[in-house]
Amino acid sequence: MKSKLTRAVGALVLVLAAGTIGYSAGGVGAPRGVTPNIPSVTVTAPPPGSIRIIYSLDKKQNDKEIIALIDAAKTRIYFAIYTFTLRSIADALVAAKERGVEVRGLVDSGQSVENFSAPIIKILTDAGISVVTEKHASGNGIMHIKAIVTDSAYALGSYNWTGSATTENDEILEIGTDEILRQTYENILKKLLDAYAGNPALSLEKAESVSIGTINYTDAPAHIGETASVRGTLVDAYTSKSGTIFLDFCKSYKTCPFSGVIFADDAKKFNNLQSYVGFPVTLTGKISSYQNKAEIVLSDPSQISK
Repeated sequence: MKSKLTRAVGALVLVLAAGTIGYSAGGVGAPRGVTPNIPSVTVTAPPPGSIRIIYSLDKKQNDKEIIALIDAAKTRIYFAIYTFTLRSIADALVAAKERGVEVRGLVDSGQSVENFSAPIIKILTDAGISVVTEKHASGNGIMHIKAIVTDSAYALGSYNWTGSATTENDEILEIGTDEILRQTYENILKKLLDAYAGNPALSLEKAESVSIGTINYTDAPAHIGETASVRGTLVDAYTSKSGTIFLDFCKSYKTCPFSGVIFADDAKKFNNLQSYVGFPVTLTGKISSYQNKAEIVLSDPSQISK
């Protein structure tokens, strides 16, 4: 009886140990019912071959974690980020460039020319850092990756490089040094950086200068992928069940060649859109294609005017 009890206790110890090792040493799972031992935030890269998972509001220092990886890089840094407003991370990337590290970045074409992101992009490009934007064949789609890969580590998750994402939002950030994962993420970023190498990020001023000007909404399908001010009489501002707002320029949206779209996350920025209905309005931005129709996605009230 004593021997059976000893063996049972020993087996339990081995199961618990396996669960702990699986996470702290870079494993991908733990037995059901066992709480994984995920290392605490230390503002440094995790040990070689391991992974650390961070919830943003535990320490509110995801920005410092990203900077620690940048500071530790020796030969190369590749990054792709949707929204980038933190000067501290920009300064760390510039410092890495100045000490001889290869630094290349990919940003979203829409976000990069917004007044909150353009100054950061300018800091990077003025320092000689290559920053490019996506250019999809359809003119549609965004660059929504949030990741950084160095010669020894990586970090990715939902975390944008902004103040609100650092101190207010619920975000997940995975930081790892597992070489197979690091190389996989590096391959993806390098593939995109090379594919978009001929599409450098523009400052806000440059982006405005390449606008084709004002066109009628019926002509918008001929200018997919270009930036323009599209004008027409607004027929309706319809809010869907999901909270997305559609700005219609025809009585039948199904056959209309152009529309404006405001996604639910940005809808709260726009006040009294019904006041535009029945009047000629201008929507300014990049013309994209969705289901073979032209559209402009609005994220800022400055993009719509009478």
